[in-house]
Amino acid sequence: MPIISREYEKFLREEQLAKKLTLYERLCQISGKILPLSPPFKGLAEKYKESIEFSHLKITPKGAFSLALLTTLSVFFISLTALVILNSFTLSSIILSLTLAIIAFYFLVVYPNHYATVFRIRASSEMVLATIYMSISMHLSPNLENAIKFASKNLKGALSIDLRELLWGVYTRKYDKIEEALDSFIGKWKRDSKEFSESIYLIKNSGAESQEKRERFLDEAVSVMLDGTKERMRLYARQLKEPVTILNALGILLPIIGLVFFPIVSLFLPELIQPVFLVLGYDFFLPLVVFLFMNSYLEKRPYSLHQPDLSKHPDFSIVKVYEKPYIIPVIVSLPLIALGVINIIGEKGLFSFSLLFYSMLITLGMFLGIATYSYLSVKRKLKIRKEISDIETEFAGALFQIGSMILRGTPLETALRRIKDDIKNLKIAQFFDKILYNIETFGLTFENAIFDKQYGAINYYPSSIVESSMHVIVETSKKGMQSASKSMVIISKYLKDMHEVDEDLKNMMEEVTSTMNIQSVILAPLSAGVVVSIAAIMTRLLISLGDALTSVYSSIGSALGPAGDVGTGAISSIVNLNAIIPIHGFQLIVGIYLVEIVTIIGITLSTITNGDESLLKRSTISKLLMYSGIVYFITLLITYYMFTSVISIEKLIV
Repeated sequence: MPIISREYEKFLREEQLAKKLTLYERLCQISGKILPLSPPFKGLAEKYKESIEFSHLKITPKGAFSLALLTTLSVFFISLTALVILNSFTLSSIILSLTLAIIAFYFLVVYPNHYATVFRIRASSEMVLATIYMSISMHLSPNLENAIKFASKNLKGALSIDLRELLWGVYTRKYDKIEEALDSFIGKWKRDSKEFSESIYLIKNSGAESQEKRERFLDEAVSVMLDGTKERMRLYARQLKEPVTILNALGILLPIIGLVFFPIVSLFLPELIQPVFLVLGYDFFLPLVVFLFMNSYLEKRPYSLHQPDLSKHPDFSIVKVYEKPYIIPVIVSLPLIALGVINIIGEKGLFSFSLLFYSMLITLGMFLGIATYSYLSVKRKLKIRKEISDIETEFAGALFQIGSMILRGTPLETALRRIKDDIKNLKIAQFFDKILYNIETFGLTFENAIFDKQYGAINYYPSSIVESSMHVIVETSKKGMQSASKSMVIISKYLKDMHEVDEDLKNMMEEVTSTMNIQSVILAPLSAGVVVSIAAIMTRLLISLGDALTSVYSSIGSALGPAGDVGTGAISSIVNLNAIIPIHGFQLIVGIYLVEIVTIIGITLSTITNGDESLLKRSTISKLLMYSGIVYFITLLITYYMFTSVISIEKLIV
């Protein structure tokens, strides 16, 4: 048996830590022991096996299907028991319980495949960076194993796991050599990303070429990856126009506008429009359908480029009091919601402006609670992200200038002094100033000036790209500053190319994202506000009409005797005012739906533009909710007062 090096011992320890089971994996193992059932269809079992192997899930197909079945049965029987306890055991409630059970079954049955899709997306977001890291390493030292180690060490997501698995496979003799492991890796990703597979293939073959030809292969590998990224995103932008149009029309505007007819329908056909089904339809099932519809397209999104890693920043892990999720709702949201609920509970009126106002307070509390938490929880961290992002953007240009000076024979310290004036207005200037200061003041070596635990310049610039790039430069500087300068020029070139492609991708998505922005900020809240105000006017009109009819038929009934009573009863059977949905309940249904749909649009918009980055998702949600909330409430109040001031309901009835 081969002797295990310290590096591999560390690798083994990290692998053991990485094997810690998630809650889903533990539940699958338990379910497989309680009810060991294999998937009933061969295709499903094979799909499970493929997804589990692809995403490194520590479960079996039998455990995954058993968990789905057990959870479905539990949801169904628990909901039925709750209905019996609440004395609501009707056909409609049984159908509702069955629907919830079906939803739970579907979600858990497809979860392993969904997890594999998410794994693909997260891994794909690192593909460009993985190609660049491996190319940089191969430029400086044509060793495939070192290139894979360097990439896996500096990547933090799903692709890092895959690359580490390659090293593990070579060490455990699953593969005879690193080239065989890379062939397996290329085959795994060929279906999902042809350009990534081609890039890795070029990198693999470059190791056996001369230096000049190897550099051409490596440059071509990066170009293939970047060009493929742009082409995929361009195609995705075209494909996304149709579902966004469908979302706008069928998922947002049509349902909101359709709500205006419910007061009239509930008046004449009360058995068809039950408030509980309206709540479930608009505030649960419709948002769920819209979310699943858009999520199906988000899962097809091509990989984005690099997202700044904030985890190394000393202030990132600190959670301030106002950033905790249970603080903001208590301070901002609950008082408004409580005030609204207290004043609505017990009120039986179908319409009054005070009831409408108090229901608006509840909706306002929801808007403010989610929006303020989403904003405050990321405000400080977004500043950190912007700082790191600016540093990484500026880093490439500064690195190129320093590398070019050293290539021309300028000593390192002189190059650092000369560049100070050229980049003095950039944030990255302080990084190179700190390196120069450490060398001149403390007499540190170039390596220690950057990475010293106490004085190192990298301590103040926790960027994974800057750190990994400087590691390469330091390693090559041991061969001489000419080698270091060459690595600086190569790294800066690749980073500039990556930044340019990133900007191109954002421009490609502008048309789609601008449409969604307008929808969430203007069209959806505007339509919702107008619909609620029209419904309020209609409710007032119907109530006044009902009172007038009651008065008329009462007087006629008293004059006609029994025949008049029959006529009054016939009219009451046709027009049932008590079945009308109260305007405050109607506003709550629309308001909650608007909060949900704007949040879904925010998630979709951020994912399309920035990839799967939680900070930017919350930031987008907070902005959209604030703007849409303002438009909604202003529209509702203005249109209501405009209609009531122009139209006198009492005179209209008379």
